Amino acid sequence: MTIGAVIFGITLSSLHQSGLGALYLMAKEKIHPLWYSEFIPVLFFVSSIFAGLSMVIFEGSISRKVFPDQISDKHHKSENSIIHGLSKICAVTLFAYFCLQFLVFIHAKRWDLINTPMGYWFLVEMIGFVFIPMVMFFYSYRTTNIFMIRLAAILTMIGVVMNRLNVTVIGFRWDAAVPYIPSWMEIVVTLAVIFTEIWVFRWVINRMPVLRESPVWAREEK
Repeated sequence: MTIGAVIFGITLSSLHQSGLGALYLMAKEKIHPLWYSEFIPVLFFVSSIFAGLSMVIFEGSISRKVFPDQISDKHHKSENSIIHGLSKICAVTLFAYFCLQFLVFIHAKRWDLINTPMGYWFLVEMIGFVFIPMVMFFYSYRTTNIFMIRLAAILTMIGVVMNRLNVTVIGFRWDAAVPYIPSWMEIVVTLAVIFTEIWVFRWVINRMPVLRESPVWAREEK
């Protein structure tokens, strides 16, 4: 059941991201040219890989601080080895994503858009939150620098959020007379969903043997 659940979860999240990108293929005239291309589904799919792994690194690090009594020394050591392995995958997928974005940029001949405010913002996203985390992942993997891996994971998550906002909010109808700004009610609903997920995660961790070992009576029944 565990293997099946993992496969289902990976498939669902991957299809969700590529499907979300495919929706914006219908909004060609509404999305800024720096963020629109016919390869949006592919870009969303590739970015979801290192986004998910970076989230695993970040959440694992938070859980290590919040639930130290449930994690043994053995698990501490295995966590570092897992994070070290995930950093390599993140570095490779970030490299693939950066190359894909560069090829799309070259193919669309968007050089004239770089020297604009939106162009500067595009460079901030690609250099500050794609290229730099990629280099950090490569370097930290070779030097086994766990702190740098975690820092790169945070930058990567910020970059993915920034990319989604650029496609769906900032770069969407960027030329409108009145730009769209999320209302306070939308922000409150979003934060409520996030904090509810955190609360559910905490509830599960404190009541089920997710991080800690199963109780003795459960092991004896097996």
